[in-house]
Amino acid sequence: MRQVPVTTAWIINAFENSSQHSEYYIDLQTGDVRFFSPLDFPEHEEIMKKLDRQPERFVRLPKLEKEFSLQVKKDYIETLENQDLKSQLESELETDARYRRILMDYEDERRQWYKFQNEKYADYLKQWFMEKGIELVEK
Repeated sequence: MRQVPVTTAWIINAFENSSQHSEYYIDLQTGDVRFFSPLDFPEHEEIMKKLDRQPERFVRLPKLEKEFSLQVKKDYIETLENQDLKSQLESELETDARYRRILMDYEDERRQWYKFQNEKYADYLKQWFMEKGIELVEK
């Protein structure tokens, strides 16, 4: 198993912010995260092609799938005791901004949410990399 030193928070942030218009790569030698937006910067397309031809050095991060994001939210809601908050969050599962806005009024639960979400995303990414023979090790 190949070990790659990374800053997990950077990888989670890249995964969370992935979109159809952006790509993130991990440099397997340094653990650095690289961002590309070929729609905004056409020259990024050529750079990405070069990186894709070096799979021993660079890995393109997976995109955050909506279904997975929804499941993480549902799993978090199940941990809550506050029925009013549960109800509010359940009604806004499909809208990230409103979901987060509701949590702004609940400091403890907001902190718990981000910790919960980051742990779930980290677990997913560690498993995804493991399937590629890569073990992520915190720098």
